[in-house]
Amino acid sequence: MLNLTFTHCYQSMPEHLEPLDAADEENDDDPTPEELAQMQRATPADAAAVNALILKSCTDRWRKVAMVVGTSLKEFDAKFPHLPHVYMPVRIIEMEHSGALEVQGDPMAMRFSEVRLAGDKP
Repeated sequence: MLNLTFTHCYQSMPEHLEPLDAADEENDDDPTPEELAQMQRATPADAAAVNALILKSCTDRWRKVAMVVGTSLKEFDAKFPHLPHVYMPVRIIEMEHSGALEVQGDPMAMRFSEVRLAGDKP
């Protein structure tokens, strides 16, 4: 099981990931200031559990990040009511950096990016 912290992930996130301005609708998948504050309070145990939840929805075939997040949403809401949904693509970014997942596109744009388990592919 991966033991990743949000602080590590946040430090390695792309520079374009900043809190939204009210007038900024182009990057509506990026976290708001409130969501950033919630994610910064996530524990290493939260990160590991969210990683495991995401990995359950991934396969060795490409899937839209939105599908992976969507299939995990009910369980995520039940187990992590203190975390925003945007935490899941943030964790996907970290798992890509750690080598657990492969990603095509920007996971923060969930409808326009894909993810799969890393490793040997057929």
